[in-house]
Amino acid sequence: MRLARLPRDHGLLPGHGRFTGVVSEAGPADGPIWIDVPEALSADVTDRLDAWLLWALPHAFETQQDLLLDGPVDAELLRNAHELMEIWARWRPDRRPIRVRAEPEPGPAAAETAGQAPVRTGLFFTGGVDSFFTLFHHDELVREHPEWRERPVDDLVYVNGFDIPLAATDALAAKHETLGRVAADTGKTFVVLATNLRETGVRQPWGRVMHGPALGGVGLLLGSRWKTMLLSSWFCHEDADPWGSTGITDPLLSTSATRTRPYGAGHDRFEKLAFLVRFPLAIETLHVCWQERSAGNCGRCEKCLRTLIALEVLGVRDRATTFPREPLDLSRLAEVWKDQPLFVRMYAQLKDHAARAGRTDIVAAIASCLTGH
Repeated sequence: MRLARLPRDHGLLPGHGRFTGVVSEAGPADGPIWIDVPEALSADVTDRLDAWLLWALPHAFETQQDLLLDGPVDAELLRNAHELMEIWARWRPDRRPIRVRAEPEPGPAAAETAGQAPVRTGLFFTGGVDSFFTLFHHDELVREHPEWRERPVDDLVYVNGFDIPLAATDALAAKHETLGRVAADTGKTFVVLATNLRETGVRQPWGRVMHGPALGGVGLLLGSRWKTMLLSSWFCHEDADPWGSTGITDPLLSTSATRTRPYGAGHDRFEKLAFLVRFPLAIETLHVCWQERSAGNCGRCEKCLRTLIALEVLGVRDRATTFPREPLDLSRLAEVWKDQPLFVRMYAQLKDHAARAGRTDIVAAIASCLTGH
């Protein structure tokens, strides 16, 4: 399959420019992959095809098509892409690394000499437990450890079309309002991008394959702005399951100038929520639900219920006003339970936290599900 970049055009959002790459020779996946960037940041978009390499690579690997990019790609990213596919091939023994051909561009030595290398830190931010934890925990550690010489988060980055579809304009407007408030209250710049990536033929299963490379590509697109892009870890260090975002694959979504850094794997989800209790802004605006792909929390899906149970154990469920107000129904846990290793580990951790808090009702509900594993 082949990928070439088109001239810049007007974006879907007001005040945004569109950057487009066209996929060809890939059968049903042929077509444009575009992303809209605020005009004020358009100068930070690199001329390289780094982003499109990450967006097209999962499909090329899955379909075992060599990938030709008509343009430059960071040389380090080309090496990283091969190592990334070697990891994927261990997870998928019926697949092998495909050949990626592009014009390699060396590292940014000249830019560094001229003092023009990127310096800012961006954070992919959805208002969920993981991204809120990264925002507050990262900045707290940076303040406590000036010897690290790291910047606090500069930009909160949200991408229309990833967790909420582009067509859901009302939900997106509500999401922007909430995240814009968080950015204003924390002194960060709120950056809104939009892309059709999840609607194109190169999409692969989002959680299991695509969301890591999708976010990584966004970070590399504005490679002249961000030195570090924080990708909040949903996993813990002991987790090693094949997934779209992991502790071993995320760092490979990097160039010589922009490092993609997973953050938060030293804490399980309950521990993150326990940390966030100190920050009313996080608890009052929390959004975790993906089931309806909207700006609200349904309160019924597995992820909502798991979060509500943790909030209940912490004694702060009444403060989480973005969830429905009805009483917690633990009987629903058996209905939404997912008998998969990842969820077994998360619920085992949650059960231990509930036991320490003396919540025998929650311990019994989780134990009943775990027994059948």
